Order: sequence, then structure tokens, then C-alpha cells
Amino acid sequence: MDWQQVRGQFPVTNEYLYFDLANKCALPLWATETIAAYIQKQQRSGGDKAEWFATLEEARTNFARLINATLDEIAFTKNTSEGLNIAAACLPLKAGDTVLLNEYEHPNNVYCWLNLERKGIKVKWIPTQGGQVTLDSLDEVMDDSVRVVSIASTTYAPGNQNDIRAISEYCRKRNIFTVVDAVQSVGTLQVDVKELGVDVLCTSGHKSLFCPHGVGIVYIRKEMLDRMHPVYVARAGMGMGAQIEYSNITYKLDQAHSARKFEIGNYNYLGLTVLNESVKFLLNLGMENVENRILELNSYLIAKLVQAGFPVVSPHTGPLRSAIVCFEAADARALHGFLMENKAITTLRRDTIRISLGIYNNESDIDAFVELASRWKQSVSTSGSSPQ
Repeated sequence: MDWQQVRGQFPVTNEYLYFDLANKCALPLWATETIAAYIQKQQRSGGDKAEWFATLEEARTNFARLINATLDEIAFTKNTSEGLNIAAACLPLKAGDTVLLNEYEHPNNVYCWLNLERKGIKVKWIPTQGGQVTLDSLDEVMDDSVRVVSIASTTYAPGNQNDIRAISEYCRKRNIFTVVDAVQSVGTLQVDVKELGVDVLCTSGHKSLFCPHGVGIVYIRKEMLDRMHPVYVARAGMGMGAQIEYSNITYKLDQAHSARKFEIGNYNYLGLTVLNESVKFLLNLGMENVENRILELNSYLIAKLVQAGFPVVSPHTGPLRSAIVCFEAADARALHGFLMENKAITTLRRDTIRISLGIYNNESDIDAFVELASRWKQSVSTSGSSPQ
């Protein structure tokens, strides 16, 4: 793979050490060129809605291929949070049922389930070590009331992967639904929903799928589609929507026999046009190659941080590693500010500096970053204040 050529698609690398993909992407050239062409066409002529719909379905096809789903299992949303709320609102749950959550979940995979407590549905926390959910940790809180396990495939911090396949097999044997927040996995790691065996999987486009905000995708396993019913409906989600071109309009609530029944109103056509180009780019690279490169950089980064004396709280070796590496500092907030001032973009999460790697990063980025962090550390240890 010519990763330098890939890097050339990302102008952000000319000015910044950009390690913030787990928060938001810096748009690549293919995205901004696609946006410009779309806007110019809409400016000139109002755009071509038939073309937009064709691109939307092409994006559905390509994304389904990316995660090894079928077309009928894919619906477009605004973001990961909307997908999680679809799961929370539409799974067949009743008063007395229990939802199990990881203590290291992103808040948006918590609030949608806490919102069900008013209906008599309970939330319990899975005891974990550093965010890793194991079958033993599930056993500790398992009882006959548990109906849902909702966890991230990769935690937003400290960035460990969870063994989703083993967890979904465990749950399937107990008639428990599995819901997965995959926003920190899709686009940086290989994700195969058939292999994972999950019931619902949600992600967004604004991170490692290199889209503007406002694009999300939810996968719903085909066997679940007849068991989940939309809270909101619109013409977009009908199998045969009312034909408003004619004076004699007939209405029938004919919901699509697919995940499309969860799609509401007009789509984010611009965002989905970018999503289509981004997914094609990733498919062309090959997700196996992408994952190998990300984990190669992960190993290099962790070795450099450990060598520099920074405590790394993410997995150091093995299959739990991801595109996210979190490390501790004497004053993480002060270090984060220093890094930002020196054009090294990271995020503060759970009192750690979170570095998130992308296909545009390279070893030189990492060397420069660790040198900056080490300079800050040395200055603080000798003078008690951050360097300028």
C-alpha cells in the first residue's frame, strides 16, 4: 500500500499533527471535491433528486459491503445516537426487563437506555477492568430479567476492543438482544456483522468514514426486522408510499419490509454522497490493509510513549488494540493545552490524553508528537510550569 499517497488526500497533515479521528475527521480532498461538485450543481439547477436517490442506494450497497450486511439490513440516520435510540425505543421490551451497560460506554449509549426507566425497564452496570467486557463480567450481573446488552465494539476511552462475537453468542443462547455502538471501529478496523452475530449495530460518518456531521447508519439483523417497529414513520419508510403527483391520493400504512422503515423524511443527500465516496475509497484500500496499518501505528506509538515514560492505559499488545491510545500525564489538561498550542490535535477523555490514529498518520507524526509531549514533561518536572 502507498500510504504516502493516501496521506496526500488529507491537507490537515501539512499543518497539524492530527490525532483526533475518534472525535471528528479532518475532511479529505475526495470529500471536499464531492461537496463542491454537489453544491455547484444544486446552485445551478436545484440539483437532480433522481440522481440523489441513485447515489443514496449506491451508498447503501457499498456500506452493506463494507460490513458484510444485506441491503435490507441498512438504514440511514443522522448519527450513532439516533441508531441507539431506535434500538432502545423499538426492541420488544417490557416493564421489569433489564439492560446491561459497560461502565465505560459513551454517554449516548447510556441516556437512551436510562430514558426507559420511566417504563419500568432497569439499567445495570457490567463490572469491567478498564472497559473490557468479558463473559465472566456478564455472569456477575446476569439474571432472568436481562433482555439487552448494549456496548461499544471499541470503547471511546481507553480504546480497547470488546470480543463482540463471543458476547453475542453468549447473549443469543439466553434470548438477550445485543446492541453495538461501532463508531470507533467502522472505518479503522474490519467489521463483519455476520461474523459478529449482533442484532443492532450503529455508527456515524463524521469520524473514520470522513463525512460532514449529520450522517449515520444503523444495521438491523434481518431476523429482527419483524420484531422492531418504528416510533416515527414517514413516506420514505413505506414500501409503496402515497403518490402525491396525482389528485386522487390513497394512503396505506405499508411499512417497508426492511430497515428502511426507520428512515424519516428527506435524507442528508449531500452527506450520503460523501459517504458513498468515502466507503468506495476504503473498499479500494481494503479494510484488512487499513486495520493492519492502524495496528502497526498503534504498536509504534505505544512503544514510543512507554519509552518516554508516559503510562499508557490502553491495551499494549494483543487483539484488544484499536485506533485509540490513551495515556496519563501529571496534568493531562495542561498537556492537552500545550499540544493544541503546538498544533498537535488530541482529545481529553477520562483524565487521559486520547490519541486516535487515521490512515493519514505515519511514524514521523508519532515521533514529533512524543517529542512534544516529552518536552512538556521535562519542563514541568524541572521548572514546575509548561514550556512556551
